[in-house]
Order: sequence, then C-alpha cells, then structure tokens
Amino acid sequence: MPGYVPKVDTDRLMASSMAGIAAIRAGLDEKRAFVKEAKFFCDRCKKQETSTSPLQACSRCRSVRYCSRECQVAHYKTTHKKSCANFEEPPLCRAFNHKVPLPGCSYPEMPILAQGVSEGMGAWVSTGGSIDCRLAVLPGGIKSNTGKDQPMSVAHALAMTPGMVDGKYLSLTILVQNRSPKAKPMIVVGLGIVAVTTPRGTPIILEGKDPGEPSRFLDYPHLNGRVLGLAKASAKLTHFNGKAIKDGETCPALKDPKTCAVLLNVGEYAMFTVEFRAGGPNITHDFQAFELLEHVIVPAIAYDPNISPNKSYAELLPAAADRDEVCEVRAKFDQRAVEAWYRDYKTKGETAYVTSHYGEARAKMVGMGNEALAEMLKAMMGMVQTGSSI
Repeated sequence: MPGYVPKVDTDRLMASSMAGIAAIRAGLDEKRAFVKEAKFFCDRCKKQETSTSPLQACSRCRSVRYCSRECQVAHYKTTHKKSCANFEEPPLCRAFNHKVPLPGCSYPEMPILAQGVSEGMGAWVSTGGSIDCRLAVLPGGIKSNTGKDQPMSVAHALAMTPGMVDGKYLSLTILVQNRSPKAKPMIVVGLGIVAVTTPRGTPIILEGKDPGEPSRFLDYPHLNGRVLGLAKASAKLTHFNGKAIKDGETCPALKDPKTCAVLLNVGEYAMFTVEFRAGGPNITHDFQAFELLEHVIVPAIAYDPNISPNKSYAELLPAAADRDEVCEVRAKFDQRAVEAWYRDYKTKGETAYVTSHYGEARAKMVGMGNEALAEMLKAMMGMVQTGSSI
C-alpha cells in the first residue's frame, strides 16, 4: 500500500541496538583483559615475570625482555645483537598484539602486513578497520562522525549498517619506532604518511575518485606516476610507548597536533591510525584495497628544538626533502601475510572469519547487532518517506 509505514517501536530498537553494541564491547574488553594480564617471559631463560619481579626490556628495541642483567648480556651476544639492529620484531606492546591469539581465536589481534627500516627508524603496518572487513563509509570512524550526544541520522545509520552502502576509507594501524644508532631524536609526521599503489592498482583505485577529489601522483621515475596517498582522510596518534592517548588528553611528545607530528627519542615508539580513500566500484573490503598497495611511506626528520612552535612540520617536509634530510621509512606489504589474514573471509565467509579472528561469541553478537541496525534503518527510512522526525 502506497505510503504505508510499519509500526515499529524505534525506542525499543535503539535500546536493543545499543545493548548489542555494549555486549560486543564487553566481550572484546574481556578478551583484551586476558592479553593485558598475560605474563611476559624472559627471552633467554623463559622465566615468567611476576608482580614483584617484572622483566626489563631492551632499552633500544623493547622487543625482548629479561629477568636479569646476566640473561640480557648473554642473549645479546648470541642472538639479540643482530635482531635488534635489523628491526626483526616490533616493540613488545599489548596495544600492538601481533603474537598472542585471544581466547577461542586462531590469530592475534594485529597482523603485521607491512614493515620497513631506514636510517635507524622502523615501521610496522597492520589493519585498523572494522572486524567485518568492509571499508568505512565515513572517515574518522563511527564515533567521531555521529558524536556522543547527537541524534542518529539516516546517513549515520547507513554507515553503521554493513552492506547498505559501499565504504571508501581504508584504515591502517602503524607503529613507528626510533632505534637510531646515533641516539638522534626524530620527528614522525603522521599527516605525511602516504600509501603507494602497485602499477595494476592505480587505475582501479582511481575508478572510485569523486568529482573534485584531489589525486596526487609521485613524479619519481622508479614509481611510474602511481597514486600517492589515495586522498588521505585523517591521521591520529593513538598510543605512545604502549600507553593509550585518550581524546582530549595531552601528550608531551605530540609537538604539532595539526600535523600529528610526534617526537621519538631512541627506543620510543608511537602508534598511529591513518585513513586513506581507497574505495571504488571494485573495492569495498579491506583485503581488496590491501592487494593493490605496494608500500606505505612514513616520513621523519631530525628534531630541532629551535623550530618555532607556530611552524607546521608538514611545511618543513618539502624543504627538508630538497636538502635530502628526510628519513623515509618504506614499509613494503607482504601479500602472503595479507592473504593469510583474510583467507577465512575469502574462502568461508564473514562469519567464519570473525569467529576465527575474534571469537565465536563476538561473531554471534555482530550478527545480532547487524540485524537490529538493519531493522532500525528500515523504520527510519519509512519515517523519512512520510516526513516524520527521527
């Protein structure tokens, strides 16, 4: 019947949806608590740390831990000297858990999909997107787009309902560490981080280009004019030396919030979430975008305490590049690692993927949440058609 709107209790649906989201978060918090409480072991003698006898990390790489000076010296001479200098492992950090699978899961939370080293700086790249592998519809994540106390809109409901609208934004988690042998403090410019596509990927990425959307190309001969940056949407510092940086919280190492420029002394490391516009007619999921990327470039410059606080570090990059003073860490994607991480999704489907990577309970909760959001969207669309307010 034309104009018919089903009678739906939107308050009940909203409450149900929020309860489902809360349950998902609670389940994830419980799993992460396991990782947080998991004890480290001495990398030489395998002695487990205790609350009264914590292990000490290597001050340069922080990727190994020891119970005593004796173990540290012995392990360094036989094994760690080479691995520390070669950046074989990222810092041992619970926020960048690339080793320990959560309970009931077959994979750790943060797969290393790309890594690179240059002039004493190292970078490791992992996925930062949704657990359903779909590209985000809105940049900055759902929370920052909806607003904590703002009413739900149809656009936000579309963005939150998987499969309703194809996403465009690929989110990466990037850990960067300074292991400079000269003990040189470095500034990493978050907004300077870019992604470079493969030659095959450039035209596919550009198919999703919106009218008026800027596109940048590298003019370096060895890169053959491939897409640079994929129209970057945002960059954010999320952790410093393993500690989470909450919204509104100040971090002394963040020297320029506008460009997300972070000071790293030797041994220090930072985690960034960086987004790129990568979606298009043939790219709707994370793994489709990853398959078209060749590497990520993370720029860093030597820290100068005499630089004016009003000077943007992003503005300093071009001049520093002309003087050949920019350290560019090129983290090359390992397509075998990408294939291994997303194999369950591509061969068995979304439910199997979420189950193996995040647990059976969370897969069920995600399914329930998707159903509730879809029903809520249906009701909201009906109200819009009749001119009702939401």
